[in-house]
Amino acid sequence: MKSKFSTLILLCTFCVWSATAQTQLWGTCASGGASGQGTIFSADANGNNFHTEYSLVNALGAMPNGSPVLANNGKLYGVTELGGYGDSCVVYSFEPSTGTFTDIHDLFQFTQLGWEAKSGLLKAEDGTLYGLCGAGGANGGGVIFKIDPTTDVYTDIFDFNPANGSNPYGSLIQLLDGKLYGMAQSGGANNAGVLFSFDPNASLYTKLYIFDNVSGGHPTFGKLMQASDSKIYGTTQQGGAIGNGVLFSFDLSSGVYTDLYDFDGTHGSTPNGSLIQATNGTIYGMTYSGGTNSEGVLFSFDIATSSYSDLFDFNGTNGSSPRRGVTQASNGKLYGTTSGGGTSSAGVAFSYDITNGTFTKLSDFSASTTGSSPDCEIIETPQLSPLGILALSGKKGVTIGPNPATNYLNITGTDKADVIQFTDVLGKELSTLTISSFSRNTLDISHYPAVFFAKGKNGDVKKIVKE
Repeated sequence: MKSKFSTLILLCTFCVWSATAQTQLWGTCASGGASGQGTIFSADANGNNFHTEYSLVNALGAMPNGSPVLANNGKLYGVTELGGYGDSCVVYSFEPSTGTFTDIHDLFQFTQLGWEAKSGLLKAEDGTLYGLCGAGGANGGGVIFKIDPTTDVYTDIFDFNPANGSNPYGSLIQLLDGKLYGMAQSGGANNAGVLFSFDPNASLYTKLYIFDNVSGGHPTFGKLMQASDSKIYGTTQQGGAIGNGVLFSFDLSSGVYTDLYDFDGTHGSTPNGSLIQATNGTIYGMTYSGGTNSEGVLFSFDIATSSYSDLFDFNGTNGSSPRRGVTQASNGKLYGTTSGGGTSSAGVAFSYDITNGTFTKLSDFSASTTGSSPDCEIIETPQLSPLGILALSGKKGVTIGPNPATNYLNITGTDKADVIQFTDVLGKELSTLTISSFSRNTLDISHYPAVFFAKGKNGDVKKIVKE
């Protein structure tokens, strides 16, 4: 019988939006765009209309790494490898409604607090953002940091050293115990990296497992994943029987580490990115190289039978060298990017239908259009639309204002009745309001979050911000 704990973990692992919500896909390119410094791009929920939302400029941050994360204030947050102070690494925010990009912290200006961040941030349960720096800090081995999105204040909360692990280049996850879990690429007794937990409430760091480079070593950009069996799963870039990396599990209750699969080159090699467990219970990921064409593969792993399958071999034309992982969207398909390949050799975006095994190339990236060398896992968010008075269905449209608002919204109907659904940034319904023709309505939003969305029955979605 599945426990309540396991059920909650399963839902968290899938990270699937409600199918009724209007959503959008987002990601980053490490180069290209108007200034050649990288881009933030978006597409619609089905992977159509890939386009640049923002072209980075060196002064504020260049070469974005990893995926952006949507904070509770409606902004996207991420890191860059270059740009800003000393042309080396910033933490940024991006306001989709206005196109405003802000350098909120220059990592290289304060290397004693950490720098060289290479992956995206985690939004914790309380809304705090957490991330990893692979270098800097008190001991030069990197740090765990947090950002308060209400103030954009950056704080170094833990400093790595060679004994407890160093050079963490991936991302963190948070489990139901409130702790953060991650991996360091090196350090530990074997200098092959460690798997760790960190309790932000008690400021307590714990080494859970020391990689030995025989059954896995040197995890890179990926984050861990807790599956429906409550075990943690991940990959390492090196180690294993052939040295091409491994897929492993770690049992938190017993402390047992298991090398589940050794990548053999023929069916994939050098997994850099993250794993996910899809709604069918199967684990999916990608390798940077190996496969039939030595361009990397998309693979699956069945935890019930411990069976590995090479699902798709990249060949250059349809993409090559994926550095990150895939995401399952609310339509059930997997979405991902490759850093190379495609018609311009600048990378591709693709989808994979797990129900029938169909791979679809969605977009060829290029330096002059959407950017090049995507270095991210695609994320799915609610539709992030411009600010302003909301106009929904009808010739003149239902109007909602003011926006920004304080404690009340004024809603005026058209000659036709309408229904407005209000949701938070995660797609959870806050309320539904039926609007009679030509009616004037006042809605109390004093208990609503700082950012929420209004959706008309014609599908239009707009963002509302509270002052």
